[in-house]
Amino acid sequence: MTYLGDTAMRLTRNTFRSLVATLTLIFALAGLSAAKTSNSTANVHIKNFGQMDDRFYRGAQPKEEDFQDLKTLGIKTVIDLRDDPVSYERRDVETLGMRYVNIPMSDTSYPKDGQIAAFLKLVNDPATGKFYVHCAGGRHRTGVMGAVYRFNNDHWNYDQVYAEMKQYDFYTRWGHGDLKKYVQDYWQRVQTQNATTSVTATQNR
Repeated sequence: MTYLGDTAMRLTRNTFRSLVATLTLIFALAGLSAAKTSNSTANVHIKNFGQMDDRFYRGAQPKEEDFQDLKTLGIKTVIDLRDDPVSYERRDVETLGMRYVNIPMSDTSYPKDGQIAAFLKLVNDPATGKFYVHCAGGRHRTGVMGAVYRFNNDHWNYDQVYAEMKQYDFYTRWGHGDLKKYVQDYWQRVQTQNATTSVTATQNR
């Protein structure tokens, strides 16, 4: 009877943990969907548009008439991740008094460490203000940089990050599979770094 009772208690605890994890993910997805929907209707007509936090906006390539809407939102910096930037963007962004930064990335291969470092330095600089990040469709390169931001700034786990990427229509077909692999690899690096930091902190006590 004692053995059966202990087994039942273990099963109950495991079931409870699984339920909590599932509910946490469901609520996170619901929050992401609500955030994206509310910002998609805020007089902005850019495809795949959304807001990740108080400063971070994201989406697809803006058309010429869209930059005024970004200005109205209070955007100070436009970060273009395309390796084939459109001819009008820098001119239009700077004419409106915003800052334009191009970090050219491939949409089918791993980002370079220098690109990641440049992005994080830029978005974590208070002088950058509110910023808009885009590539062509707002899915892949933007999704990767959004993931890197979430890992470093919000301490999200991989499941949370990938759920958000899919909210913005991230997919792996047509040569984009390496970008998902990169996000998985980056998550492993973050975990290793966090574990090393924790051990070092314990040893220094």
